[in-house]
Amino acid sequence: MIPKYVRCGDPSQQCPLSVSKDIVKEQPEWTCPCDNPNCSDFREPVGLVAGLSGGRPGLVYAGLSVVAVLILLIALLGGGNPTAKQLEELKARLVPLESKVAELESRSAPIVSERPAKVGVSDLDRTTSELEGKAREALRGKDEAKVASVLSDIEKTVRRFKSISGSIDKPDSGSGVKAAEARSLVDKLETLESDGEQALDAAYTSSPGSAQMFDEFLMDVDLTLSRARGLAAGGTAATSPEGEELKKALAECLSSLEETKTSLTAFRPPPPPPDLPFQPADADMVITASSDLAGELVAPLVSGWAKAESMKGPEGRHFIESPTAGKVLVEPLIAPEGFKRLAAGEIKVFFSDRNPAVFGQDLKSSRSVAEVVALDAMTLLVHPDNPLEVFEIGATASLRVGAGPEGSPIRSRAQLFGLNTRAASGLAGEEAALTDRNLLALSHYHEEGVNLRAKRLAVKPSPEALSLKPSPFTIATEDYRFSFRIVAWMTPNPSPETLSLIKFCTSNDGQSIVADQGYVDLRLRPIQGDVPPKILAALGAALGVGQVSSAIRLSTNFRFEVGESDLDIKAQADLERLPRFVANKYPDYKVVILGFTDSDGGPEINMPLSKDRAEEVAKELRLSKVDTRSGGLGPTFPVDTNETEAGKAKNRRAEVWVAKP
Repeated sequence: MIPKYVRCGDPSQQCPLSVSKDIVKEQPEWTCPCDNPNCSDFREPVGLVAGLSGGRPGLVYAGLSVVAVLILLIALLGGGNPTAKQLEELKARLVPLESKVAELESRSAPIVSERPAKVGVSDLDRTTSELEGKAREALRGKDEAKVASVLSDIEKTVRRFKSISGSIDKPDSGSGVKAAEARSLVDKLETLESDGEQALDAAYTSSPGSAQMFDEFLMDVDLTLSRARGLAAGGTAATSPEGEELKKALAECLSSLEETKTSLTAFRPPPPPPDLPFQPADADMVITASSDLAGELVAPLVSGWAKAESMKGPEGRHFIESPTAGKVLVEPLIAPEGFKRLAAGEIKVFFSDRNPAVFGQDLKSSRSVAEVVALDAMTLLVHPDNPLEVFEIGATASLRVGAGPEGSPIRSRAQLFGLNTRAASGLAGEEAALTDRNLLALSHYHEEGVNLRAKRLAVKPSPEALSLKPSPFTIATEDYRFSFRIVAWMTPNPSPETLSLIKFCTSNDGQSIVADQGYVDLRLRPIQGDVPPKILAALGAALGVGQVSSAIRLSTNFRFEVGESDLDIKAQADLERLPRFVANKYPDYKVVILGFTDSDGGPEINMPLSKDRAEEVAKELRLSKVDTRSGGLGPTFPVDTNETEAGKAKNRRAEVWVAKP
């Protein structure tokens, strides 16, 4: 049993021990020399170190300090790693502080506090999510400096969270000699912690192998600091319900951060790039593309066209050199700059998924200067356990959205589609959806691959519109609300090399590369399934039969330029693809074009208008020897809202069906 030491604190000083301030060892046979019957009420417990030293604990701590200094001197005289010496110096400063905290704790009495936690769970989640997002960005960019910086931030946050967890239930204030001494210790420990963090930051650069030892040292400092803060506040406290909730949240956040820390620690920087095959100024042909498209789609297409490997260089450039195409450079440009330089004739071709009109560029989208080469879409992902299946625009717009960092392609895309991103999280994509059950994570279809674990939501643009999930078919038809085109824009009178490249991009070989990169290609495909009775009736009426035995819709819609009667550039290209596809795949079927309108005007206008619009397309196909009929269904089966001009444009369409009586 640990002996107990006491001193007398009789304010009347009737007891000689209260005058001499002597410390005595309290034993069963020991009695106080005074005759005061209330003597025991004035006995003050004394810490073990003070008792053993006869009230002079400073001598003990001084001795410990001398030992620490001797150890440090030995290390200094012996040479060695300066980082290790610095760590020993810091540890030597911690030893007497730990001892003093322990001595104060031996004099502390437990109290109870019901003080609610001052740190909110949402703050913890937000901090954790932001750090995880920064970590993913650093790892994705393979940036060694950013990885080290984020790792340092996570280390500091982990220590801070652990410190919060250890002091959740400490009272708000304390008084007396013990509290005053503890507050002095807190100041010294905070200074030591700051010095240790600076040393840790330096260690990440100068001596990465010692960073773990600094981190362990800082954990010890934080633990001691938490104890000292509790003493300064007045003692330890029982855990309140709010504290329990916060501790649980802290445990979850710490677990997530430890996983992220493991990923960052495992990071190894990529090897330095090989020597470039040529300098940018020596390129025979420069292909420009929106920043994210340059490497993800355009470089593979150019590589396939040139029949040569692509080499990634600095600043997102890609270098391709081949006997047939010469030296070809794929250079990334932000969309505003790309369209500006294209309009000025400074570049010859620009691949983009944005509309030049958004940037004030009035580029006429005729096929002489523009060609659709691929399709993509913004998708909405949730955790598999989330019960939501359909995103109703307007009705579910209040969901917490994960739209990626400011300026990221997915956040910019969301803003173009009118989604509110003002309070959006910096996380996005499948990983974000899987780690947060309450997050609506935005993504790009081409980034998701075939083994998607998150759940894609169907999108319902209005109460009357169809609910559609993103798929190769709904994206190819552009019925899915958040689908968009990737277009190669050219200057008038493009060079033969440019025309050759664009022709390859839209060929079967080029479209195979588009699909391999995760984008939706332009090759026609069928979709089979239940056909609505109204559609079957319209097909039968177009064919002049009571019913049809088989009906299949093809993956294209003929849409018209806004405010014009001409087909848009994709519809014109599909008119060329369709005859060969039908002849090869459905020689025994009849082609039926079904027209649809927006809701403007009444049935007496829209029904014949939809039929006339479909007949115009049918005439074009009959010129190519395709036996084509037409029918109209007016404003039925809208795929988008009729409350906006963009929505109306999607509803004004002509679907392509093949049917057999």
